[in-house]
Amino acid sequence: MSILRRAVLGAITVLAAILLVASPASAEPSEQDAAWMAAAHQGNLAEIAAGTAARENATTEAVQNMGLVLVEEHQTLDAELTAAAEQLGVELPGEPSAEQQAALEAVMAHEGEAFDAAWIASQIEGHRMTLAAGEEEITSGSDPTVIALAEGAAPIVQSHLDHLLELSGGTPGAVPSGVGDVDSNPVGLGLVGVGVAALATALTFLVRRGRVRA
Repeated sequence: MSILRRAVLGAITVLAAILLVASPASAEPSEQDAAWMAAAHQGNLAEIAAGTAARENATTEAVQNMGLVLVEEHQTLDAELTAAAEQLGVELPGEPSAEQQAALEAVMAHEGEAFDAAWIASQIEGHRMTLAAGEEEITSGSDPTVIALAEGAAPIVQSHLDHLLELSGGTPGAVPSGVGDVDSNPVGLGLVGVGVAALATALTFLVRRGRVRA
């Protein structure tokens, strides 16, 4: 992990700790906050699983190394998120959604160079959706701790996307406004549905446990 990334992740840790201490004990996260936390947690778990798959199945060192980055940095992001969720009383799902697991299985069905290509394509679309969800939390969330987590995660996720675009031959640097053009990309098109389903799953999970409050 680079020194810059370590510094950014360390800053997230410090900021989240400060905000957790400073937040009023009676404050309750909004429906938007709780839904984002649940979806972000599932996204982190899915990225860790995908990174592990790349380490074990990718044919190129570049993709294998990218997998390691995902594992290490999403573990760090998720550690901060789960600590905040416990403090705020938000119960999180225990695993990636069924749709996310199915998406990884679809990538795993490929071998050799086809696996590398499918993995990169799925990660590009997944990180674009993660950025869009984080932006929604930043603009529509209400809890300062949760908003800070989304703001802190954004540059890390963007750096992942930039690197993935480089691996695919694309151009890094631009923050996507949505999920991109997926009409000609079956893997990306499937992930759009996965993203929508994941958010719905997160809301359902929280509603059933009485954790989401209007």
